[in-house]
Amino acid sequence: MFIRFFKFNSPSAYIFLPLIAIAIWLGAMASTTVFSDKHVMPLFYLVSQLIKTPWLSCLIAFLFIVAEAFLLNFIVNENEILNKQSFLPALLYVVFMSNNSNLLVLHPLVFSNLFILFAINKLISSYRKDVVFSQAFDAGFLISIASLFYFPSIIFLLLLVVGFILFRPFNWREWMISFLGAVVPYLFVLMYYFWNNSLSTFFYDTILFPLLSYKTRMEISESFYFTIVIALIIIFFSFVKLMGGLTGGSQKSKKGIVLFVWTLIFSGLSIFLAPEISTITLSVSAIPLSVFCANYFLNLKKGWFAEMLFLLFIGSIFYNLIEYFF
Repeated sequence: MFIRFFKFNSPSAYIFLPLIAIAIWLGAMASTTVFSDKHVMPLFYLVSQLIKTPWLSCLIAFLFIVAEAFLLNFIVNENEILNKQSFLPALLYVVFMSNNSNLLVLHPLVFSNLFILFAINKLISSYRKDVVFSQAFDAGFLISIASLFYFPSIIFLLLLVVGFILFRPFNWREWMISFLGAVVPYLFVLMYYFWNNSLSTFFYDTILFPLLSYKTRMEISESFYFTIVIALIIIFFSFVKLMGGLTGGSQKSKKGIVLFVWTLIFSGLSIFLAPEISTITLSVSAIPLSVFCANYFLNLKKGWFAEMLFLLFIGSIFYNLIEYFF
């Protein structure tokens, strides 16, 4: 049902995907839960101060996630990362980013993922272009902005190195321009804190404290274990399928898949920079996992098995959310 419908590149998905997202987020819209603004990066702190109303912050988070889902889908289809065009990456991104009640708030990764997606698009679209100085600057600038919402995203600066190696012949000027793009936002932030005589606040309270603080364990409800098991089964099968399918497709699509593999690796490494281990800190991996799982469902010949797996996954999510909110 779901997989069969979103497997095709039908414009009606622009209507049905937000409806599915609304169904998932419905309980959160009436919730009073807000994300703590203590020890957060300056751009997210600014947003949290501007948006104090819980339902409004929840609505903004919902709109960002749906927009990011369509952006990821555009990147995958436009650059022919997968062998078929579909709306499965968008569907899976919404589900991965909304799989439990802790994620249904306005948290820093809602913004960080958006800028990481734009940076990935800049890297992939630079393939076989003669001059990409502006794209190189933009990619570094975008990841830097992402880290000013969520500091562990700073590790994705290494993704620039991977992207340039994969998609570009070596050009030291592109590397340097990309580095300058990453530095510029921090120059403005440091200037602001220096002007207000609060540089120590930025370094110790915003960056060092989350890095050095004790990382609390992720609290998991008993009913959520089933969701985790189904998700791990889908991810496992997706990687098996991915490893068996790297020989197909164009050079650009192969390089795109490799870039998303590195995105997943850096997503895992970012946990070591996070203030705590939670489903929120893991949600940065939703970007590459959505692509890999979409590839699995697209190429799975047994349609009933794909539908069963996805229905079990999304059904368990709805069960947990109904149990939590209602």
